[in-house]
Amino acid sequence: MVKVSKFGGSSVASAEQFKKVRNIVLSDDTRKFVVVSAAGKAHKEDNKITDLLYLCYAHIKYGIDCSNIYSIIEDRFLSIKNNLNLTTNIEDKLAELKSELKKGIDEDYLVSRGEYLTGLLMADFLQYKFIDPKDLIFFNYDGTIDYKKTQEKFDEILKTEDHLLIPGFYGALPSGEIKIMSRGGGDVTGAVVANIANADVYENWTDVSGVLMADPRIVDNPKEIDIINYTELRELSYMGASVLHEEAIFPVKEKGIPIQIRNTNNPSSQGTIISDNIKRENNSITGIAGKKDFSIITIKKNQMSNEIGLISKTLNLFEDYNVSVEHIPSGIDSFSIIVETESVKPFVYELITKVKKITNADEVTITNEVSLIATVGSQMKGNIGIAGKLFSAIGEANINVIVISQTSEEINIIVGVHNKDYEKTIKTIYSKFA
Repeated sequence: MVKVSKFGGSSVASAEQFKKVRNIVLSDDTRKFVVVSAAGKAHKEDNKITDLLYLCYAHIKYGIDCSNIYSIIEDRFLSIKNNLNLTTNIEDKLAELKSELKKGIDEDYLVSRGEYLTGLLMADFLQYKFIDPKDLIFFNYDGTIDYKKTQEKFDEILKTEDHLLIPGFYGALPSGEIKIMSRGGGDVTGAVVANIANADVYENWTDVSGVLMADPRIVDNPKEIDIINYTELRELSYMGASVLHEEAIFPVKEKGIPIQIRNTNNPSSQGTIISDNIKRENNSITGIAGKKDFSIITIKKNQMSNEIGLISKTLNLFEDYNVSVEHIPSGIDSFSIIVETESVKPFVYELITKVKKITNADEVTITNEVSLIATVGSQMKGNIGIAGKLFSAIGEANINVIVISQTSEEINIIVGVHNKDYEKTIKTIYSKFA
């Protein structure tokens, strides 16, 4: 049995959190490979180390002194070291980095130091072998992971070491230069390590006890989802439910490795298991998520159904403007294109004029301030009455549905409502199915 355990920024934000991590890791010897993010916020008014490093870079770029910001970073790491009586000479590492804070410093290198320094301290505290990701996680120049080279290096390390501490979020290009991932990329590092280790489970430790059925800022104490499959998670993540970097799914999915989302502050909770190989017992929905601020552009034209290529021409126009299309609901003599309002805002009237011209439409209208809400569940397929219950509940709540979208896969039902009804709709759906 092998577990890869990744701990997020809130889990390594202070000496107290370090202690929780050590208790978790040392309680189970199968947790052989540990991945850590940079120290996050220790309290509400605190700063994430990564944010401070980005701020340092911005100051340096414009020739502004960043000594005050860097001193906050130094204090955080020294506080963790001193409170835990660690022996790692973090002082020299901090002094070395301080001497490099000048114009021309590489941004990826500077920002990666948050994970690097946090990892050094955690490796000392756990007595695990520290592995610098620049010597393990190898990127191709197109930004993809070079799995062959990464696997070979990992196998070489395992000949002499069997308990590893690996900082997340960065690796190295073929040139040896540091390359960071997008924010939250530590999740991806953990997934890559799980892949090359052929782990039995990838644990992702954070500050929530798994994936919730709905946004806790909207629904009071929403239920935790015990089991969710990869497709359901992708659907919910895309619509705004965020507990895991979405690119972290692919390295483990291809090997059938389950992900377990767990809470560092409540380790007794089993959290949420993400797997395609475990079935949930209930046959209802899995979760609800949504996003505000979409626009619906509707094209109306008599006898439209007899024309070939009208939708294709319109979509090509949106592609020319580099606008991603969310949904395309259609009728006999009309169809709509749903996009994020922000993506068309700078040129919306120009776009509408061109749409009208290429389609020769009778009318082109735009509806703004629309929210899209997805009700997700792979077990909805073939389960008669789910859609009926959903729309009945929305109707009883006196909510006007502007648009409806569902594919033949039946994994989700998406409804569009006015922004003002966004929270009310989510609460209504949750109360019907939770």
